[in-house]
Amino acid sequence: MPQPPSDDRSNRILAGRLELLFHTNATIAGNFAVAGVVAYLLWNTFPHPVLIAWLAATILVGAARYLFHRRFLADKNCTICSARRFALGTFAAGVVWGALCAGLAVWGGRQEFLLMSLVAAGMTAGAMATFSAYMPAYAGYAGAFTIPLAVAALSNSDPFITGNGVLTVLYLVVISLTARHNGSVINRTIELQVDNHTLQRSLTQTRIERDHAQVDKWSTMTQLSHELRTPLNAILGFSETMHQEFFGPLGLRYREYAGHIHESGRQLLKLTEELLDLSRGESGGFELRETTINIRQLVHDMVRLLLPDAQKVGVSLSHEIAANLPMLRGDETKVRQMLLNLVDNAIKFTPPGGAVCVTAGFTTGQEIYLSVRDSGIGMEEDDIPMALRPMGRLATALVRSTDGIGLGLPICKRLAELHGATLMVDSKPLKGTICTIQFPPERSLPAKEAAAAA
Repeated sequence: MPQPPSDDRSNRILAGRLELLFHTNATIAGNFAVAGVVAYLLWNTFPHPVLIAWLAATILVGAARYLFHRRFLADKNCTICSARRFALGTFAAGVVWGALCAGLAVWGGRQEFLLMSLVAAGMTAGAMATFSAYMPAYAGYAGAFTIPLAVAALSNSDPFITGNGVLTVLYLVVISLTARHNGSVINRTIELQVDNHTLQRSLTQTRIERDHAQVDKWSTMTQLSHELRTPLNAILGFSETMHQEFFGPLGLRYREYAGHIHESGRQLLKLTEELLDLSRGESGGFELRETTINIRQLVHDMVRLLLPDAQKVGVSLSHEIAANLPMLRGDETKVRQMLLNLVDNAIKFTPPGGAVCVTAGFTTGQEIYLSVRDSGIGMEEDDIPMALRPMGRLATALVRSTDGIGLGLPICKRLAELHGATLMVDSKPLKGTICTIQFPPERSLPAKEAAAAA
């Protein structure tokens, strides 16, 4: 897992601890409440000026801690300063309580020692839930609170009070070990949060850089495709002129050469246009010009257009269109291009004697779909994601014998996604392939709506 530089990571971990330490002012308010109750219970035992001075010190320390809390909320950048202030505030609070405990050696009896032992146990246990996130703060608070109490108890001649002092020492050891363990758990959790946040930021930055690189790559491809089209059109024009012998006879062999040049130029121009389409889609350059599309007519036109190509390679081409087929709202040029690519692919990868069928229909949810089914070579299920990737051309014997670099399906996928549609591919080796474009129901227009839109 990548980690930030050690200093930065340490500061973030410390900042996470401080967020827990300064999360609330409840500990300060609770300290005031307990101090008031203790002063009331010791009012008849301790001298009144001592208790009043002690209460004043408690209020002063509490006010300083509250001021530290406000400064942290105002400026969270100085983590080390805030940590020191918090530790100083908790240590001062412990010293104030320890001073009261030290007074037990002069004015305290069994009841007073027992009272302060219970208060010390409760206050240090409660503070452990928050202060243990930063052990210097907790150690300063618990030590300054309980050590004077233990010393006063152990120096007393009353066996009961002395035993209470021994228990206080044992309690301090146990609570310190518990706080240390609790602190290590909290700190480990904070470390994991910091590392996870760093990893998420790194992944986000990497994703942004990858997206920018993708856009730059496909923008370059768009520019390159534009630059190639001009000389290719010139090659096609001149080669056709030579092939047709507009300016006089060239001879049979030269005519054949000119025909080969023209055919190769057409294939290269088609590839260039496919690259241009794909690069536009990848770089976000596609825009929809939506109209009302008569899918029935579109399928008829497409089959009539590609039927000569299918017959030339010995493949039968047919179509099936559902009755009452709704009209489609979309970009007719792009829908036509999707269907053209799918049918052209099906013819290309179907051996002689095979069949290709174009189906147009709709689901019970009024979702129009266009499906092209062939009896061609098919492919393994694991190869489908590769076929949907740009230039993801599969290495099979028939594929190698056909032209193209594998852009038809990726272009269809991008154009389908642009319409909110889904391109689904189902294929079995040597059984054939079914490619289906299913449009969302909001793109279906019933007859009345279609007439109104027209």
